[in-house]
Amino acid sequence: MDKYIKDLDPYKYYFLSSDIKEFEKFRFSLDDDFRSGNLNAPFYIFNVYLKRYNEWLAYSLNQIKAKYDFNQNDTYTFDREKMPWATSSTALNDIWKKKVKYELVNLRIAGTTEAKNVETLTKRYQNLKSQASKVNNQDIFQTIMDAFTETIDPHTNYFNPANAQAFNEDMARSFEGIGARLQLENEVLKISEIIPGGPAFKSKLLSAGDRIVGVAQGNAEFEDIIGWRIENSVAKIKGPKGTKVRLKIIPVGMDLSSKPVIVELLREKIVMEEQSAKKKVKTIQSNGQPYKIGIITVPAFYADFKAARAGDPNYKSTTRDVRLLIDTLKNRDKVDAIVMDLRANGGGSLVEAIDLTGLFIDKGPVVQVKDLKGGLKLMRIQMQVQFGKDLLV
Repeated sequence: MDKYIKDLDPYKYYFLSSDIKEFEKFRFSLDDDFRSGNLNAPFYIFNVYLKRYNEWLAYSLNQIKAKYDFNQNDTYTFDREKMPWATSSTALNDIWKKKVKYELVNLRIAGTTEAKNVETLTKRYQNLKSQASKVNNQDIFQTIMDAFTETIDPHTNYFNPANAQAFNEDMARSFEGIGARLQLENEVLKISEIIPGGPAFKSKLLSAGDRIVGVAQGNAEFEDIIGWRIENSVAKIKGPKGTKVRLKIIPVGMDLSSKPVIVELLREKIVMEEQSAKKKVKTIQSNGQPYKIGIITVPAFYADFKAARAGDPNYKSTTRDVRLLIDTLKNRDKVDAIVMDLRANGGGSLVEAIDLTGLFIDKGPVVQVKDLKGGLKLMRIQMQVQFGKDLLV
C-alpha cells in the first residue's frame, strides 16, 4: 500500500493527511483482497487521487493569471518527498499556488514576456487536464500491479497489453508500421521524426511537423483521431507489414482548418538502427606510437525473440550486431584494440548478455542464477571465441 501511494503521489502534492489516515483501513486487508481478486481498495485510492489531481488543475488554472510579486523573497520546496502531508485544503492550495509561481519564475528567467508565460503555462495545464480525462482502467491496473510486483522484487514489472508491445518492440529493436515517431500537441497527433529507411521516409510524402487528423485501414472509412489518447492513435497507424494505411495529413506550417492531404502507405518492418550497437574508430598516441582503437557502444542486450522463434535466419540481436561490428573493425578498419562501451546499457536479455560474452571468451560460467528454492544454476558460454589474442578487449 505504501508503494502504491508513493507511486501515485511521490512528492505529496495531492493527498491530504486525512486521506492517508483513511487509507489505513486497507493496510491489513489489501493482501487478502489481492488473493481473491478484489481491487476495490486500490481503485478507491486512485479515485481519491484523481479527484485531488483535478482539483489542483482547476485551482492552478485560476491562479495563473493572478498578479505575482517577483521581487519578494519566497521559499518553495520542489521535492516534497520527505515533507509531511498537507493537513487541509487551504494548506494544499498554498502549495499549489507557490508551484504556479515557481513555474512562472522559470519561464520568466527564460526571457519570455509575461503574457507569453501565462499562455504557455495555461496550455501546459490544459494538456494535463486533457490527459487526465483519458485515464482508463488499464492505466490504473498497470500502476496497481507495478506497486505489487516491485514490492516483492524491485526488478519485476507488470506490462499491460500496450506496454508489453512497446517492451517487445524495444527488445527487438524493430516494429511494423510506417516509420515515424509521433507526439501529441494540443490534442493533435504530430510527426516528430521520420525514421530513415521506413515507408514514410521512402515515400517523401511526410515531414516532421505534419499533423495526422484521420486514419483509415486499407480502403475503409476514415476515423477522426483528434483528441484521442496517443496509444490508441498509434495502434491504428501501426499494423502488419504489407498492409495499407491511409492518413489525413495537415502539412507542417498550414492551419488545422486547411483541407487535409490524403497519404497512402504500405506498412513495413522498421529496424531501429540508431538504437542498436554502433562502432567508431579513434586514433590515440601512446609512447609516441599511434594506435587505432575500435569502440563498440552497446545500448542494451536486445533480441527479436519473435523472429527467432519463427526461424528467421536474419533476426536482430545484440550478439549478431556486435559480431559483425568486430569483423568490420578487424578486417576493414584494421584496429589495434577494441573497447566495449556499456556505460549507458540498461540491461535486457540475459541470454544475449551471455551470448555476447561468448564473442570474447571460449568457455566457462558467466552468470549464476538462484531459484526460489535456493538452487543454483550456472549459465555457461556455448559459443566459440571469435578472435585471437592480437586484440585487446
